Amino acid sequence: MKVKVGVIGLGFMGSAHARVYNKLKDCELVGICDSNSDKKHIAKAYNCKFFEDSEDFLGENLDAVSVCTPTSMHRDIVMDALEKGKHILVEKPFADTLRNGEEMAKKAARMDRLLAVGYIERFNSAVRKLREVVDCSQIYSTVSIRFGPFPPRMKYSGVFLDLASHEIDILNYLTKAQPEVLYAHFSSKSDNSFEDYAYISLKYGHIHSHIEASWLPNYKLRLIHLYGNERFYALNYAQQKLKSYRAPPKAKIEHGSWNDILWLSRHVEEDIPVSANEPLAMELQGFVDSVKEHDVIEPLCTPQEALQVLKVTDCAFSKLGMQKKCDTV
Repeated sequence: MKVKVGVIGLGFMGSAHARVYNKLKDCELVGICDSNSDKKHIAKAYNCKFFEDSEDFLGENLDAVSVCTPTSMHRDIVMDALEKGKHILVEKPFADTLRNGEEMAKKAARMDRLLAVGYIERFNSAVRKLREVVDCSQIYSTVSIRFGPFPPRMKYSGVFLDLASHEIDILNYLTKAQPEVLYAHFSSKSDNSFEDYAYISLKYGHIHSHIEASWLPNYKLRLIHLYGNERFYALNYAQQKLKSYRAPPKAKIEHGSWNDILWLSRHVEEDIPVSANEPLAMELQGFVDSVKEHDVIEPLCTPQEALQVLKVTDCAFSKLGMQKKCDTV
């Protein structure tokens, strides 16, 4: 039998969820929900029901729902959906507060319903390959960059929760550890009341990690570098490409000539083969499979893992004496 699914919140990500569900062979997109009636054309395109009221939507015969609403609405919608027996995939960030996230996780466990969180980079083919080839015990430092441009759909959240939280989740996922927050810095140069630049320094045991996120550049960068004693790795999330680099074969450096210096600066570069796929399609297929198995199948992000990200963000905001603001669309 096909899994009956629905989507609530039809912004950029919610519309993408509806598109992907409509293509998956083992699920049926039953309905979509948004308070904006202008979104009805999406239901017409996918031959499903349209709802403006969330209560009516959750009262429909659905096995599972994607919650893609602003984050401040996650708790109420998720709690209501759990009460009505739905399995849930909620877009990141999981919740607007750690307490609300903990309430949702506890409720899902009590109701014996699946609750997963949409950290999409876990399904990036380059990330999956990276986990296969890299031994984190040999890595001593990582540098992550997530740059702009400023997304017009973002109205109530800063760049830290929108972009940097992806990197925190990936680093948690790769290292299987909870980091210590060493340093954080946020700033805003735009008219937005939230930060448009964020830097955070984390310590994962022996690994020192740096994350820089910004909406200021008008170009898009999604990169992570991992440095070890023997090799370093460069991953491009957007292009789903992974490379490794190592020192050139040892040579006698006798004269300090320019050619000697050039030799030392060369690296042996290797393209690591990656079979690129749409991460969202992989994630939603993983969610549908999880519903069938009644278990969150790795690499889907569990509520407990998502709470670990919120703990890091809370700590970063606390270090700066700032109140966390979170309301993404």
